Amino acid sequence: MDNELIQPHPEWRMINDPGAWGGDIPEYLVLGFSKGATQAGIYKKGKFEDIAFAGMRPRLTQALQALGALKVHETADEKINDPNSNIGFGSLIRCSVSRIDKKTSDKTGKDVYACTGPLITKSFKEIPHIIKKCSNKYLTSIPTSVKVVFFLGNTDSYVQSCQSLIKELFPRDFMAINPMAVKADNRLWIHLAHPSGLNGHFKTWLTANTGSGLKRIHAIDAMKNI
Repeated sequence: MDNELIQPHPEWRMINDPGAWGGDIPEYLVLGFSKGATQAGIYKKGKFEDIAFAGMRPRLTQALQALGALKVHETADEKINDPNSNIGFGSLIRCSVSRIDKKTSDKTGKDVYACTGPLITKSFKEIPHIIKKCSNKYLTSIPTSVKVVFFLGNTDSYVQSCQSLIKELFPRDFMAINPMAVKADNRLWIHLAHPSGLNGHFKTWLTANTGSGLKRIHAIDAMKNI
């Protein structure tokens, strides 16, 4: 049943509200981790087209332009709203998942759920069955037109977890390209900086050639393997 609330783990809750946007036969596929609180709220009250990466589309545009997936005159917004787009948009976990944020909950005196970086990292240990079930369903049936899958999020722990997942799904042809990219299932899987406003490293990733900017350089270099 759509929008059914499920408790897959004592610390986690999940809403059955899968969604995907953009083109059906894309060249690129952009995957967040899961719909966050902002996106899930729009799902309940707003238009379906407004859900994907709500509040972060300008920075998502910059990230995709940096990798050459968007031209300078193109935007993520227009691609998300175009069913014939050469870019598809979704998430590693198609449903909305969130974990109780103990620090915030302790301050407010009530349970507060969130889906942010440190909490997402816990998902691979606490709800691996959800990630495995969803990835087996969706990542193994990606259209053959997709040349590159972009994972949004490039912290070392998230990259390691996602690359281990891809290796498990496609062990026969898995090949490491560089710290931010692997090749498997006849396509590239590349990590980009998450465009969320909570990511304080985004500007450095986008403009610098040191620090987190090195991760952008690795991502760009990986594109040469298409």
